[in-house]
Amino acid sequence: MNDIVSSEPDLSGLPEPVVRTAKRHFSIVWLVPVIAALIGGWLIYKALSEKGPEVSIIFKTAEGIEVGKTKIRYKEVEIGQVTGLSLTPDLSHVVVKAEFVREATTYLTENTRFWVAKARVGTFGVSGLSTLFSGAYIDVDPGMPGKPQLEFTGLEEPPLVTTVDPGRVFILQAARKGSIEIGAPIFYRQIMVGKVIAYNLAKDGSNITFHVFINAPFHQYVRKNTRFWNASGLNMKLDAKGIGIQTESFVSMLVGGIAFDIVDAYNVPEDAAADQQIFSLYASREDAQKKIYSEKTRYILYFNGSVRGLSPGAPVEFRGIQIGEVIDLKMEYDADKKSFEIPVLIFIEPGRIDLKKNTTYKQNERIIDFLVSKGFRAQLKPGNIVTGQMYVSLDFFPDAKPERLQYGDIHPVIPTLPAPIEEIGSKINQLFAKLEKLPIDEIGNDLKDTIQGAKQFANSSELIDVARALKSAVLELQMLTSDIRLQTVPEANATLEQARKSLSASQSFLDMDSPLQIKLKEALTELSGAATSLRILMEYLESHPESILTGKGSEK
Repeated sequence: MNDIVSSEPDLSGLPEPVVRTAKRHFSIVWLVPVIAALIGGWLIYKALSEKGPEVSIIFKTAEGIEVGKTKIRYKEVEIGQVTGLSLTPDLSHVVVKAEFVREATTYLTENTRFWVAKARVGTFGVSGLSTLFSGAYIDVDPGMPGKPQLEFTGLEEPPLVTTVDPGRVFILQAARKGSIEIGAPIFYRQIMVGKVIAYNLAKDGSNITFHVFINAPFHQYVRKNTRFWNASGLNMKLDAKGIGIQTESFVSMLVGGIAFDIVDAYNVPEDAAADQQIFSLYASREDAQKKIYSEKTRYILYFNGSVRGLSPGAPVEFRGIQIGEVIDLKMEYDADKKSFEIPVLIFIEPGRIDLKKNTTYKQNERIIDFLVSKGFRAQLKPGNIVTGQMYVSLDFFPDAKPERLQYGDIHPVIPTLPAPIEEIGSKINQLFAKLEKLPIDEIGNDLKDTIQGAKQFANSSELIDVARALKSAVLELQMLTSDIRLQTVPEANATLEQARKSLSASQSFLDMDSPLQIKLKEALTELSGAATSLRILMEYLESHPESILTGKGSEK
């Protein structure tokens, strides 16, 4: 066993190794992951530092919205993206989760509005056509500054006016809505300058409140004394000039509209209206043109006849000029008189009458009392023959029975007169009453006897003889006129022709150059000389009468 030779080498004679610690050097291989880690850390820091708020927007449906694709834009600038979709617990709405950029934090407030921008076809036009190619996106209106908020309820329709649109909002109040809808145009002198953005019923239900937006620079034309009116449909008017039809535009005929202007030509434009100022919305331009008077004096009118065609709002006129309106009318039964009465309540606006000198409106009752004593009366008259509408006419009737202004339980009572048609009916009834009193039977009998007597006279022999004699006379007259036409007339014509020739011949003798005229002038000259000599002789004889005996030379 001891002789067995070991197979391991003998190392005893080898030198001992010297161990030295080598210097460590940084390998470039480790630089890449370090840089990658630094970049990754920077990107994570940047992503976390630039990450904006996450918001929830509730819509009725998620039509056109896709996670990771649908963008959120403001003025076509991308400011966020949809990151998730879910349903509300009651499954009635959709919750859209969206992530915004950090800069959006400042304008995510309680006044921010969201809606889905997509192609829409509505009453007032087509919008969102660009989304047909780019796809739907969520649009945003930051609104006015307010409290920060991260949960919103989206709009189902785009707002008609956004915060960045220049202009002003005004409030209109009307008794009825009419045909005005949201988005209805607003016109200024037939130019579209705005639109209706909202309307709602007042809390007490007394009127409708419209919110309208007027674009800049047209909002400066809305003055404090501006009036708005409903310009929907066609305005047809029949007057002395004929039939007139007015409309603001074809659009207002279909979907309604509102117009405004300073309708009173004598009214000077006032300062521009402030934002949110309240105006009245009139039913028509004619209503807007009516002047508003604060003082109204009420009177009662009692009509005995029918008031068919008279309704509240009917005008009260004095000689064709409106000075008031009918307020109400009803029927009352007077137990004392045992008859029905129809009191008509009217008001008269004293401001419509210009008072001269020192007269005041407080004296109006005394003025009306004086006018009533002079024949001032109220009367119903037809205002429109086609529709049968009536109005109250006030005027003077000098032949009216003297009366005074009566003072009822509440308001003074102005005396009335029957309507013209009632007067005609009354006169016809009176005529019939007089006709009934006539002895028609006796008149008929007398007329019958007269006709029979005339018939007997016409058939009598005496009348026949007279007719025959008259016929003979007519024949003789015809023969006489025939002789005159055939004989006398030609002879008269010949005589007249001869006379004409004689006058023509005598005319030649009367010419200035004719021999007869010359000889006549010579004879007249000689006659004038003889007359002169005779006058001289007579004067001489008057002075010397003795010369008749002694001769002319004896006076010496």
